[in-house]
Amino acid sequence: MEDASMDNRRGEVWWGPALHKSSPAYRPWLIVSDGSQPFADEEAIVLALTTQAHGAGIAVTGDAWIRGGSNADAFISPWYVSTMKHRELEDLQGELSPDLVSDAVAELHGYVPT
Repeated sequence: MEDASMDNRRGEVWWGPALHKSSPAYRPWLIVSDGSQPFADEEAIVLALTTQAHGAGIAVTGDAWIRGGSNADAFISPWYVSTMKHRELEDLQGELSPDLVSDAVAELHGYVPT
């Protein structure tokens, strides 16, 4: 990731390793952390994006991209959450609207309620 010292990359979508795959693969990851979490200088909290339209996935429409974008249909999987080291994230794909990011985080909270 370029300039990992920047704290707040919330909303950016980066390509990174697809976890739990038997062979090396990459997928886009949406950064949902804002730099306030522990180890923010080393890692981010991320949600997976996919091209599969799972029932609980959140569709990423063309106008949701405030920069960059995707040539394929994209869906946020709010139940597929992880931390990712900044050094593992490569190739910025773009940035999603703050409203869509907030919606995805609210869905994540539904899976892990307080």
